[in-house]
Amino acid sequence: MSFSHILITRPLEEATALAGALAGVAARPVILPAYDFQAQKLHPKQRLQLQHSGAAEHAVLLIFSSPRAVRFGLGQVPQQTLHMADLAAIGPATAASLERAGRRVSVRPERGFTSEDLLELLPAEHAGQRGPVYIFAAPGGRTKLADELLARGYSVHMMMVYERKPVSLAPAALAQLRNAERILSIWTSVNAMQSLAQRLPGGCWSRICQGEWLVISERLACLAQAFKPARIHRAAGPSNAELVAAIQERV
Repeated sequence: MSFSHILITRPLEEATALAGALAGVAARPVILPAYDFQAQKLHPKQRLQLQHSGAAEHAVLLIFSSPRAVRFGLGQVPQQTLHMADLAAIGPATAASLERAGRRVSVRPERGFTSEDLLELLPAEHAGQRGPVYIFAAPGGRTKLADELLARGYSVHMMMVYERKPVSLAPAALAQLRNAERILSIWTSVNAMQSLAQRLPGGCWSRICQGEWLVISERLACLAQAFKPARIHRAAGPSNAELVAAIQERV
């Protein structure tokens, strides 16, 4: 099936890059981010806790949940703790962000980019050999990861180092969606999907649901089913390169 428009709901920077990568595709990209992001400072007590953890008997584990968690969180970790800690990354993009910052990633899934993939590397029998675990994320993010690690006996602390801020919906983008004939929508975030389902005018959302959806995970595919799009496709991963490859198979 050919599409007249491709809806891109990623944050603006990633969405713009993806639209540029789709320059050779006949369908018109429509950039409509649901969120922007801004730094959130750790409480002084949290920074002190991180600092004291650098002297823990067992190695501290710092889990970075996304490239944004690296961007907003890495600089808030005391240097002593960074030198003593093991660093974990959820997904290759997060690992690459840490490595560009000069940090070695010691815990990462061989394949996959979800909390479940990382949990396979942190079994319950290793909990007693591990110091405190700190998860760097945004409010509401990675709660399943934290809950499962707690259930396995790890000492877990959530470090909220950035927050999502809803952005205004561009009138020009909404007009394109209202007049679009066949839309392929790209979804890389549960929060973006839920936010736009609530915030978009009914006519726009109806158009989107009449089209086909491209998602990056089984969790997103399950959520997408509730909105009953014409068809749901699955990309191999969340990177723009993987999304472009999946789109090129369908246009």
